[in-house]
Order: sequence, then structure tokens, then C-alpha cells
Amino acid sequence: MHNNKGLSYVKGGHTSSGEPLVYIIIVNYYGRELLRRCLQSLRKTRYNNYRVLVVDNGSKDGSVEMIREMFPEVEIIALPKNLGYAKANNYGIVYALKHGAKYIVLLNNDTEILDPLWLHLAVKIMERHEDMGILGFNLILPNGRSQQYFDKIKPREVGEVSFAATFIRAQIFRKVGYLDPEYYIGYAEDTDFCYRVRYHGFRVVYVPQIKIRHISMATFRRFPYIVFQIGARNSFRHFMLNKPIHEMFVWFITAFIGVKNGRIILRNDVKRLKGFTYGFIVYVKEKGFQGLLELVIKRLRKSYKHVLLTRQNIML
Repeated sequence: MHNNKGLSYVKGGHTSSGEPLVYIIIVNYYGRELLRRCLQSLRKTRYNNYRVLVVDNGSKDGSVEMIREMFPEVEIIALPKNLGYAKANNYGIVYALKHGAKYIVLLNNDTEILDPLWLHLAVKIMERHEDMGILGFNLILPNGRSQQYFDKIKPREVGEVSFAATFIRAQIFRKVGYLDPEYYIGYAEDTDFCYRVRYHGFRVVYVPQIKIRHISMATFRRFPYIVFQIGARNSFRHFMLNKPIHEMFVWFITAFIGVKNGRIILRNDVKRLKGFTYGFIVYVKEKGFQGLLELVIKRLRKSYKHVLLTRQNIML
């Protein structure tokens, strides 16, 4: 172990030259017991060339000490303070890329592996389809139900997947960039990243055959109000950067008229509008109107680039 700019590293892993190197990155924040169970389940993995990296966000609950004592094969980046979910993952992603990862798994500490062949199957799928950028897994909640999609039979292309457990081609980060650290607490950064990946021409695919147990929101339950605030703020930012602007006006109109396509709307449209409004308030309170203006300019630049790219493709 050695120190570098306040970070500490411990090296270990399962290596073989015959299969692509996969780095499994787990961000941890005061989740010692959850992390222990997650790491214990990872030992079931039947794949010869993977490494597990835990990025600890300044926990003081003995998480790092537990890893060193019980899981010496696990690599550690111990951050001096909580830098947020996205930024902590970025530390891990940079580290994995420097160490030659071909694929990177982002895994929450409140997950557990169910199938020992999960990694083998994910690699096999990615190796066959070079246009796939991200694979999303079937997240199984404690009640036994699937967290994400109703279709549990066939893989399918989707707009976004949860980063509670996701498999990403490493070259994606070199082309698209890293997770946006503005999504501080870990809400909407996965949606934002999936939009960017699709924008660059890669597919996002949901694979129901690969099942991962997920407690869901286990780390955030201790801070419900803060999570609600930042969640609304992050959703607003994602909406402004990625969603079609006309959707906001659709929600606004339906919230007051109450009719959409000749039928009474569901309350979800009203809830979305309220969430958008609250996110706007939180964002302006945090960033000021100057920050809001910068966000609008960033969106306009992105839209302009998209128009230019579309025209170039038409000419070709």
C-alpha cells in the first residue's frame, strides 16, 4: 500500500491473460455490513480475469479496515472525504482504465451476485456486439420482484438502465467522458450517462437473464430529506440537458387542463410537473440565476451540435 495525494491504494485481484480484464467498481459510504455481503457474494464469480475495486467516500465505520482484513484481494481507493457518488466512481474508472480494463462494472454496495456466471455471460454478449455500450442487469428487490422492466424473457434495447449494477465497455468513457459530478448524491447520473452514450451511437441493452439482488436506496435511507432535495435538483438538471423541452410544456398544459389525447390524464403528469418545479427552485437556490443561465447555454450548444451532426449525416 502507498499513499498518493491523500488516497490510499491496496492491490490484488483475479487475473488471467486468456479473458478480457473486467474491473468491478463499488462506491461505499458508511455501508460496512452491506459492503461485506456484497464482496462475499462476488467471491462466487466464475470468471478468471476480474478485479474488484472499492472506492470509499471517507467512511468512518471501519469499512476500509474490514476490507483489508477480510478481503485482501480487493483493491481500495480510500478518499479523505465524501466526494459524492459520481465523482467517486470517476476515481475508480480512471484507475481501471490505467490498469488496462476492457470492461467496467459499476456496482452498488447494496447488491449481491446471484449467478456465478454473471460476468462470463456479460462479457460474452459484449464481445459479440461491438455497438453495445452499456448492459443493464435484472435487479431483484427483496420482495422477489424485478426493479426495472416487465419483460423478463428477452434482452432488449432501452433508453436507460440503473447504475446499481451495470456493465460498460471501457472505451465508452474515452469517447463520452465520465459520470457528471454535478449529480452529486447518486440520482439521475445514470440516466444522463445513458443519454450521452446513445447520443454517440452506442446501444444501451437490458439483459433480464443476469440477475442481481438489490436492496435499493439502502445507503440513502438515513438522509431522506437531503436525498429528496438533491434528487429533484438532479432530475431538473437532467431534464434541461437531455429531455425534449416540449415535454415540460406538455406537463404544464395537462396539469391545468386535465385532458391529454381525449382522456383524463394520470396523476403522474402532475407529479412530474411538481417535481420539475421543485427541482428548479432547489437548483436556482444552489447555483443562482447565473448557474441557470449557464445550464441553458450548455443545452443550446448541445442542441446546435446535434443539428450540425444530423446535417452532416444527411449530406453523407
